[in-house]
Amino acid sequence: QQYVGEYVKAINLKQYKKGVYLLEIITNNGTINKKLILQ
Repeated sequence: QQYVGEYVKAINLKQYKKGVYLLEIITNNGTINKKLILQ
């Protein structure tokens, strides 16, 4: 099954300390890497 458009997924990051993290999202169409800053 394929999804077209926007997909929203909430994740709880409360257990992580403040800092810079790298988020990697792997899909059937490729990989997305984003920098995530927790303040």
